Amino acid sequence: MMTCREVSTLVSTGRLAEEPIARRLAGWVHLSMCRHCRAFRRQIQALARIAGRVSTGFAEEPSREFEKTIIERLSR
Repeated sequence: MMTCREVSTLVSTGRLAEEPIARRLAGWVHLSMCRHCRAFRRQIQALARIAGRVSTGFAEEPSREFEKTIIERLSR
């Protein structure tokens, strides 16, 4: 059986799905039995979703009006 450290490393790096079938199955068995690793996996998945949403906000440069507003507020 895989350890929590091994499973958490594979989950956090996203490499669990890339592992050979025997190791992947051992990881899934561990996840089915370990509530801590399942919780960690859910947290990692949530962070990935949030990071994806945040990154779309940086796809374009802020408008000149935004920059002007920030400079005015900082000048006060």
